[in-house]
Amino acid sequence: MEPKRVLAGPDRLSSLPAELRDEILVRLDLRDAVRTSVLSRTWRHLWKSLSVLSLSFPFGTHPSVVDSVLLPYIGPRVSLFDICVDDESAGRIDDWFAALSRCRVESIHMCGRLRSGYFNLHSSIFSFGDLVSLRLRCCNIPPLPHERDFGDFLARFAHVQKLSLFSPADDVKMPYTLPFTFYNLKNLMLSMDFTEMRPILFMFTLLRSCDNLQKLEIESRDVFGQGFEADWEFLNALWTDGMCASLQIVQMSRVIWLPNEILLMKLILSKARLLRTLYVDTHPDDFDDPIIDLLKCKRASAQARVLFEGLAQQY
Repeated sequence: MEPKRVLAGPDRLSSLPAELRDEILVRLDLRDAVRTSVLSRTWRHLWKSLSVLSLSFPFGTHPSVVDSVLLPYIGPRVSLFDICVDDESAGRIDDWFAALSRCRVESIHMCGRLRSGYFNLHSSIFSFGDLVSLRLRCCNIPPLPHERDFGDFLARFAHVQKLSLFSPADDVKMPYTLPFTFYNLKNLMLSMDFTEMRPILFMFTLLRSCDNLQKLEIESRDVFGQGFEADWEFLNALWTDGMCASLQIVQMSRVIWLPNEILLMKLILSKARLLRTLYVDTHPDDFDDPIIDLLKCKRASAQARVLFEGLAQQY
């Protein structure tokens, strides 16, 4: 007796409406979305035209893996491109940015772990007009327009909601005021050198242009000694009316209790009227006069509290 042939049932997956297939795929992580290629012929290339794609690659991801996902994508939007660049992948950045430039990209987060220290950022970074979040670390910014004016560079990202910056290099112009306002910016993260005047001046340049800033994160750079010591009159003169009017949270990290760091914290406490929390990730070894002066200063916000890592007490 011949075995009965099993008749193939209807391909219900392929008959799903296109909108429903897209809704299914966007709810999967990238790996699972790509795996749906084996379900049927109809699903084989569906992930390549998804309405939105989020791309986050862990450190050590081989460049060919990034190529296999990013280059075939023909959809309209990339919500996130997050990658840590190493020596093997540094040479692929230009092609990746060229592929990204075909889409609406909302967030770009890139850091570098190269033997040379820095990777070169492609000039097409200036062309991404839909960014809401930009995080760059350990990279060389391409030649800036208008005689290397850093203000013109920042103007390309005036609409972002979150911005992370290291102190700019010494060979770029850092204006006292910016010709625009970061209206959408809610979260600003700065890596600061508190021992020099230029980074401090630039920080105030940014803060004067962030009318709606709610959260400020400041990371102190690894430096030794303080070449420039600000005083109260100097910093107070940099503060303008309406500055940090919406600021609610300040986080200070890697603080080594330089006089300039302490003075900035005191200034923020005395000026930011909506401040709720000043958080410092380390507590002082001794509560000497500068620290006591900081904690006892008159605060612009009655709700403002100072929290030190490792101490239960709030001040």
